[in-house]
Amino acid sequence: MKGQYFSFDAIIGASIFILTLVAIFSYWYGVSNSIEQQQSALATEAIRIADILYSPTEVPYGVTVNWSNKHLYVPKVEALCDEEAPPSDVLGSEYAVSIDFNTRGDNICTWGEQSINSNEIYRMRRAGSYLDEDGTTRLGYVDIFVYNPYSN
Repeated sequence: MKGQYFSFDAIIGASIFILTLVAIFSYWYGVSNSIEQQQSALATEAIRIADILYSPTEVPYGVTVNWSNKHLYVPKVEALCDEEAPPSDVLGSEYAVSIDFNTRGDNICTWGEQSINSNEIYRMRRAGSYLDEDGTTRLGYVDIFVYNPYSN
């Protein structure tokens, strides 16, 4: 009918407009959370530590074989875990750090605190493969925990 405001065209157009706005706002909310998480100080520190561990030039803290072979070399990993100084001191971090080196079914070693008491913990997991001295490889991962410890 002439002059009818709520016609089919207007209802469908308004519905599409509202759905588009909801989609844009939900996308922006997801992107802004992702940006905030990437820019947090703990996350940035975890990425920096992972880069040190996965680069062979950071002697003696890099645990990969070399630039062309990115396997985590088990003797280097074990030597790093035998380090007496805490990882935060060795790696120059202002936060407390704990690093777990794990294969799919086994913990190779833990460098740093095994029990973490903190409300602010950022865990980063990097996948990799471990190269043993005999040349065999095993799939695994490295968990890097960066946190602000409780002050007693």
